[in-house]
Amino acid sequence: MLENFSNSKYNIGNFYGRKGKMNVEILFLAYRPLLYKYLALLFTRDIDFEDFKQEGELALLELLKRYDPQKGDLSSYLKKSLYYALLRIRTRLRYQEEYVEELGEIEIYKEELQEEKIIDFSSLSKREKEIVMLIYFNELSIRKTAKILGLSPSSVKVYKKRAINKLKFWCKI
Repeated sequence: MLENFSNSKYNIGNFYGRKGKMNVEILFLAYRPLLYKYLALLFTRDIDFEDFKQEGELALLELLKRYDPQKGDLSSYLKKSLYYALLRIRTRLRYQEEYVEELGEIEIYKEELQEEKIIDFSSLSKREKEIVMLIYFNELSIRKTAKILGLSPSSVKVYKKRAINKLKFWCKI
């Protein structure tokens, strides 16, 4: 169905309303099969399909809103852009799943360390605790830690430095 958008029946001009605005709802419904095709192609068992589908639908809507007819064909734009948007979403969802699992492990580590009185984490903020655990206990790089927490690498470095300074006061690192 989507391959036939070049003929007159599916010409992009047919999707414009009276005021010249593109009817995003109709285009969304027309391109939803393409979205589902890509979802089936890119889905892996380590992510939740419903989350992946919802994020994909939001990405499709956003791409339709950003489309500029003067820059080229909608069909080719969506095929490429939607595919790469779904790849980014899949990567982010994978990191979120790993992050949720790691948070459970971090809580266990934190309880064990606090019971042994090795390190006092009470002086650290929640974000600083997360960063210390991910970098030092899970041995993740600053870049991966930043991706998991949704921060920039420079922000992670700042939080890490603050945490280390606070911990140096309580113990020698």
